[in-house]
Amino acid sequence: MADPSDLTQRQSAPPEADEKVNILIVDDRPDKIIALESVLAELGQNVVEAHSGKDALRLLLKHEFAVILLDVSMPVMDGFETASLIRQRQNSEHTPIIFVSAINATETHASRGYSLGAVDYIFAPVVPEVLRAKVNVFIDLFKKTQQVKRQGDWLRAEAERRAARLESRLHTLLNRLNVGVFRATYDGRILEANPTFFRLLGLDPASNANSANVNIREFYLDPRERDRMLAELTVNGQAQEHNVQMRRKDRELIWVRVSKSLTFEPGKDRVVEGLLEDISERKHAEEVLVTKVEELARTNAELEQFAYIASHDLQEPLRMVSSFSSLLQRRYGEQFDEQGKQYISTLVESSGRMQTLIRDILALSRVGKIESPATFDGSDVLAKALFNLQSMVEETHAQITADALPSINGDAVLIGQVFQNIIGNAMKFHGKDAPRVRISVKACQGGWQISIADNGIGISPEHQDKIFGIFQRLHTRAEYPGTGIGLAFCRKVIEHHGGRIWVESNPGGGSIFHFTLGESGAMAARPHEPSLTETGT
Repeated sequence: MADPSDLTQRQSAPPEADEKVNILIVDDRPDKIIALESVLAELGQNVVEAHSGKDALRLLLKHEFAVILLDVSMPVMDGFETASLIRQRQNSEHTPIIFVSAINATETHASRGYSLGAVDYIFAPVVPEVLRAKVNVFIDLFKKTQQVKRQGDWLRAEAERRAARLESRLHTLLNRLNVGVFRATYDGRILEANPTFFRLLGLDPASNANSANVNIREFYLDPRERDRMLAELTVNGQAQEHNVQMRRKDRELIWVRVSKSLTFEPGKDRVVEGLLEDISERKHAEEVLVTKVEELARTNAELEQFAYIASHDLQEPLRMVSSFSSLLQRRYGEQFDEQGKQYISTLVESSGRMQTLIRDILALSRVGKIESPATFDGSDVLAKALFNLQSMVEETHAQITADALPSINGDAVLIGQVFQNIIGNAMKFHGKDAPRVRISVKACQGGWQISIADNGIGISPEHQDKIFGIFQRLHTRAEYPGTGIGLAFCRKVIEHHGGRIWVESNPGGGSIFHFTLGESGAMAARPHEPSLTETGT
């Protein structure tokens, strides 16, 4: 028999699977209690005795029992009354009760017992094996119930520990973030915020523990920006990122990026959650960049104007030098000695080369002055370019084939000069065989790609970007004449039309020049039916 006073220590935690559980025997007769204890002794559990209903209720206030064996016939408070009171208490309302009666009860008695929550009704004399089997069922059930409860308590405690760790990590992360995070009422009063939020607004995080005294609306420099965000927040439930100026507590102006969303918490008013990021340095860098771009644009315009004026003003005196040099060579050339003839020949050649250079510089400076682009037939423009190159075609015995080109929106003269420069280079930089040039076109994303392939001497990969720079030459004038401006001119024209230009080539393997003209700057979406045109001998 277990002493009830010894149960408190054992009940401090739910029993493990092999730990003894408590069985309560309630009977006013000690001999019956002893008899029942002897029957249950083989189960090896803690058997606790109570000699009255009051004793049982007192024990149930302090301890948990796997099962209660309750005598029906007891003085003062019988078994039925005791069972009724047991069921009224929360900690014992589900404890199994087995009624034990020394007399054969009527069906009414049994029915009353079951109505009070009894799980069984046993009559004396008790069959030991039957009683042990019934009690053992409730012992196993109690142990399993306690195990489930123990696991539930552990899982609940573990969830709380993990939630506490997560909350701690989140709190640490928010404190370390370089972005202000806040929650506020709909009218702007701060409910909670991380330290960065307060620092951004020039406030001391330590002295603003009572964040309700801070209202974010007071820091907007322009109230219209604030009201615009509030209207967007009200209509859409969120306000996309807005770049606004705020005035800190120390009166310093800063640029911040603000984003907000509206949430509804049960039992509370609308809550605004948001982020505040300082973008002052970025804004300053953007302003500096805009200023530099404007300065660069002005400088480029001035340089183009200077190049145009200088080249234009140089043409007249250079034309006089060239004309009189040629006249001097024709009329008096035979009167010079060999050295004099060489001098006059160099003068005529140099003045001619200078005239070509000035024409190319003038052409380059005019790019970008297209005010009213027009749609023209690409094949017509190509045909005119080939006509201008006819003498070179005949001289080099070049073979040129071309697809029919689509309509192009832009400057017909400039695009024609692009064709003329690239095809002219293909014939100029040819190898031992006669030049073969192929012009093809294909659709690409947003427009068209035109390719001009040749069988010339090719270009090394390390020089393929360099050739598009102004005055960039890979060969001497003695090897191949030219000013070094042609491909720079082509790149400027194509880029001005919204496209790009590049080359694929290897030394000795020919070159393919590609350029694109997109819908935004250049090509209409109507190509002609493909055909083949041949020019040459």
